Parts: sequence; C-alpha cells; structure tokens
Amino acid sequence: MPLLKPAPRHSVSVSRTVARKPGSGGSEPRPWLGIAAAILRALGLQVAAFGLVFGAVAAASRLPALPPGLMPVAPLPFASWPFASLSGRERAALALTVLPHAALALLVLAARRRPGKPLGFASPALPRRAVLLLLLWPPLQVAGTAGLLLLTGQIPTRTWRLSPLLTGGVLWTWILWLVVLAPLAEEMLFRGDLFGRLRRHLAPAATVAVSAAVFALCHAENGLLQPVSVLPLGVALGAMRLWSGSLWPCIALHAASNGAVVLARVWSTV
Repeated sequence: MPLLKPAPRHSVSVSRTVARKPGSGGSEPRPWLGIAAAILRALGLQVAAFGLVFGAVAAASRLPALPPGLMPVAPLPFASWPFASLSGRERAALALTVLPHAALALLVLAARRRPGKPLGFASPALPRRAVLLLLLWPPLQVAGTAGLLLLTGQIPTRTWRLSPLLTGGVLWTWILWLVVLAPLAEEMLFRGDLFGRLRRHLAPAATVAVSAAVFALCHAENGLLQPVSVLPLGVALGAMRLWSGSLWPCIALHAASNGAVVLARVWSTV
C-alpha cells in the first residue's frame, strides 16, 4: 500500500474536481500554470490578510483621542481600551500578530467562487496511522525544534523563554491564537484551498510536498529557522489530509503541535 494513498472513503472530497488523472495522457497541456496559479493565490491571500489588518491598525492609530469630558467619570469595562496595560505600539504589535489569521480565514471563504463547494470540512476517516500521527507528532515537533536550536548554537530553554509582556490577558490571547486561530486559518488555506487546487494537477505525494513547501515559505518572516522547523509539520499535515479526507484532523494535529510548543515555552519560563 503506498504510504500516501488517500483515504478511500473520503478521497472524493479532494479529488472529485480532478477532471483527468494527473500525469496521464489526457491531462491539461500546461498543468504548471494551474500549479503556479494555486501557489500565487495562497501567497496573495496571506499578503492581503496582513495588508487589511495593517491598514486597519494604521488607521486606528491616527484616530484622535476623545476629549476627557466625553468619557464617563467611572468608565464602564467596555469603555476602556483592551489590554490597557500595553502601550499603543504594543497593542498594535499584538493586533498585527493575531488578527491577520482571522482575516485570512474570512478571505479564504470569501475568495471561493463556488461557496457551496466544501474546503474539506467533512466527516474524517481515521485509520490507525492517522491516530498514531496525531498522538506522536507533537512531542516529535518539540524535539525537532530543540535539535535545530542546538545545531545553531542556541540553548532551547533560553530561546523559548516568554517575553515579559506575555502575562495575564495578553498571554491567553497569544495561546488562543497559536492553538485555535492559527491552526484553523492556516489549515483552511494550505490543506483546504491550496491542497484541493494542487490535487487537480499533481499526484498525492507531490501535492503534499508542494503544499508543505508553500506552508514553510509563509513562515519565513523571521529568518530561515522557523520554515525549516515547520516544513516537516507541513508534510505531516498533508499526509493527515490524504489519510483522513478531512480538514478536522489536520486542524487537531496543527493545534496539538502548537500546543506542545506552547507548553515547552511556558515550562522554560517558569
């Protein structure tokens, strides 16, 4: 049995749109155009999501402050700025970290020409290998990231220490972003929209490889270490998409992997 053979029960959700078998004689004459268009679409949605949030944050920073007389003497809880302990610059940095993923999820839904066509939110098949991957991958992700840090001369327990700003509500917002919002939005894009479009032109293994490479590329904003560390995760998530035929296990695996990293960073800080 091929290692990346799609789930027989739900593979129709991924490959139903394949008019011709990839690589067969009847395939479209220029499949690379479709592959390039799918990749550029994914990158464009990422840039558009950040651009929307950046524009909103920049516009909000230019709003004039309310005169003191217009505020109540005892402001209601909802009348004050969220995260009042942060400076304006720190609040902007938090917004630019968290909100692009919310915008990305909305853009992925809005950009689909046929809204009734599912992204992959189907009832999953869970073969034993998918369950094992879900259970074993999170500690492997932490161990692999620690190994990369050691190879670059960094001590993981020092590098993973949380910023002093990550306390209280800011810490919980950061955790919810990493464990809930980021896995949901990124799986909708990479193992949902992008994966389905690539699958029209590529075999299963190639689809997993290309979607994982684009996934890693979109994590390169802080240098090369992070994309190298998430590239194996992208391959694991692509395999999970094939094996289960659904996005739900991919979201769960992504959330568990990020959650394991969060636990390692919290443990390194206390």
